[in-house]
Amino acid sequence: MKFNWGHGLVVVILLGITGFLSLVYITTRERIDMVTDEYYPKELKYQNQIEKLKNYNALSDKVNIKVNGNLAVVFPKITDKPDEITGSIHIYRPSDKRLDIEKEIQLDTAFIASFDKENFKSGKYEVIIEWGANNQEYLTKLPLFID
Repeated sequence: MKFNWGHGLVVVILLGITGFLSLVYITTRERIDMVTDEYYPKELKYQNQIEKLKNYNALSDKVNIKVNGNLAVVFPKITDKPDEITGSIHIYRPSDKRLDIEKEIQLDTAFIASFDKENFKSGKYEVIIEWGANNQEYLTKLPLFID
């Protein structure tokens, strides 16, 4: 039996179908997470978020993140006592929401909230802090890269 253009056409079609089905299989196995489960209710509160960002941008001292043996979120000393700063810290992993961490702000006497670095996989995170002090609310968003 000789190989002619008809046989080549059948081989090309079969390879195309196999490639297409492989792509369908691979894409159905990929995890796709929404940024948040309550997307629409949070969108309605967006103006409030803008006001909190403006309040934060008006501060002379900003929140800093230091990564050494552990992760330290350093707050500005805008109050006399660390207990007067309240709110929550959400460490958001865009690629996998199972790696997100959220906790209430608990500062030590140096105005630092600490996280164990072992709880993080290497990669990109975003630190979202909704906090308040002196009857003023703030929103801080900072990028974080863990090696």
